[in-house]
Amino acid sequence: DIGAEAGAQLAYALDLLAAQGDLVPDSPEAEQFVRDYITSLTVHEVGHTLGLRHNFRASRLFTQAQLADPAFTRAQGLGGSVMDYMPVNLGLPGQPRPAAFQTTLGPYDYWAIDYAYRPLAPEHEAAELGKIAARSGEPQLAFATDEDNFLGLDPESLQFDLGNDPVAYASKRIAIAQDLLRRIESRKLDADDNYSVLRRSVSYSLRDVGQATGILARQIGGLRTLRDYPNTGRDPLQPVPAARQRAALDVL
Repeated sequence: DIGAEAGAQLAYALDLLAAQGDLVPDSPEAEQFVRDYITSLTVHEVGHTLGLRHNFRASRLFTQAQLADPAFTRAQGLGGSVMDYMPVNLGLPGQPRPAAFQTTLGPYDYWAIDYAYRPLAPEHEAAELGKIAARSGEPQLAFATDEDNFLGLDPESLQFDLGNDPVAYASKRIAIAQDLLRRIESRKLDADDNYSVLRRSVSYSLRDVGQATGILARQIGGLRTLRDYPNTGRDPLQPVPAARQRAALDVL
């Protein structure tokens, strides 16, 4: 699934950046953009071969301001783990372009691999693994997997969301799509182009808006479900704050 979905995200971003004049098709920069996409997909699948499950809460680690910062995203990535399904990270029109893909391991990945593969003497294994697991309440190690997503309750266990403010993220993606649709209205095609170029851009724009509205709808009546190790001091079930629910409904 991630190959097809991330591929659609890649195509949307290439169309969008070309329409904005920020990326020249067939340029070395465009090739590197695609290589970063391939890297993000590859590290995700290698994570599975090492035994890691999906982590759909990892994309919520950073703020929207951090995700919009080119220097920050190049150094820190987009979230806490490569095991999330992350969207391409897009900046608003006219703003500096941040890193688009998660190409570096996140803190959750190092933590999970440490638990699975640290060499331990048998007599110390239980105690040492307990110490590692006890870190589960740390924000950068937040975890939620397939069941949390499929049950439909947890508004933080989502695919293709990004950042710790889902309403702000969804609003930004809707604004980006609306801007692209406005650009398409006046775009002049080259003589050897056909209308499928425009149709593709419209299709990807509507697809992205659909994902954004799904993120908003999940906030309304949502219940945060945590998989903490015992004694982190956090309630395992937490309703979405009423203010966020109302804000999500307003945007919808």
